[in-house]
Amino acid sequence: MLVIGYAATSPAGQILHYLQRQNEATVKELATMLGVSTTAAREHIVHLQAEGLVDVRAERHGPGRPRMVYTLSDAARSRFPQQYDRLLTGLLRELIALEGHDKVDQILERVSRRLADEYSDRMAGQGMTERLNELRRLLEQRGVPAEVMAEGDGIRLFACPFYDLAQGHPEVCSMERQMIEYVLGEKLALESTIREGAHTCRFIVRSDTHSRTNP
Repeated sequence: MLVIGYAATSPAGQILHYLQRQNEATVKELATMLGVSTTAAREHIVHLQAEGLVDVRAERHGPGRPRMVYTLSDAARSRFPQQYDRLLTGLLRELIALEGHDKVDQILERVSRRLADEYSDRMAGQGMTERLNELRRLLEQRGVPAEVMAEGDGIRLFACPFYDLAQGHPEVCSMERQMIEYVLGEKLALESTIREGAHTCRFIVRSDTHSRTNP
């Protein structure tokens, strides 16, 4: 498996995967994760910075030198995963121009159902927690890292499968939410999105349609 061009087991691949999951990390944290010295970890980070995949910021906590904190760059997020290209963006713009937003919303809703149909057989007869875990496995097969909420009533996506497209077309986020709703058979609240700057896309089963229970 590749992580933005790096083997998932390579130090660079592990760093990128870790930052995607944790949002940010220090050199010390990355060194601990890799099981190497901070000098070795820093060398890998410098290489990823040169590739434009990692950003850094300084944080001050009292006197002394600031702490350097590393995150994925926007360029990295746009490539992680990559499931579309400029043609798809252009097609959506043309559809909106020709048919209007209401018609495009109807089309995206139909796309949501088609995507959900690919998963529906895997969900039959399962409880909510089981369905969420199965959905997580299916999403990760698509290249979208995900995690079921500890409360068992929602799921977090650590990558946007339509990152570039969603920047100008938030209706794509609605399409993904509808797809997950069809798969789970529950209405969801979209509580945060990567498109709006959050670390994850966070979907929670709405309390008016489902009693929240621990897994």
